[in-house]
Amino acid sequence: MKKYLGFSAIALGLVVASMPLAMPASAQSDNAADISKDFGCGGFVPTATGGRGWRLFSRDGTHSTTNSAGVTSLVCHFDIPAGKEPATATRAEGFRCGTFLGLTTDSKMVATPGGQATLTCKINGST
Repeated sequence: MKKYLGFSAIALGLVVASMPLAMPASAQSDNAADISKDFGCGGFVPTATGGRGWRLFSRDGTHSTTNSAGVTSLVCHFDIPAGKEPATATRAEGFRCGTFLGLTTDSKMVATPGGQATLTCKINGST
């Protein structure tokens, strides 16, 4: 069951900077990838203008993959509480997002009227 927090007073940077709660090991072969799952992850329901709305939190449906080239992709899935879903699909991009390798602005948050939201963040740790 996914969990959520219903307050929006704290800045998103504080939420996403504390998302990863475990450090993955580095990839060992040329085509290996390190995968972490079910860690704490914070997100938000984007407003119609791409701003930050209702805050979300989940430990389920979260995963981070780091490939041998040092690229990390973090994906978190959320259930939006009843009554907090957007009327139409909303999205926000380019905000600060915390990954296992650090902060990035290669980020996207999408929420649907059906009550689902997805956070995606990518960072290239080799540069």
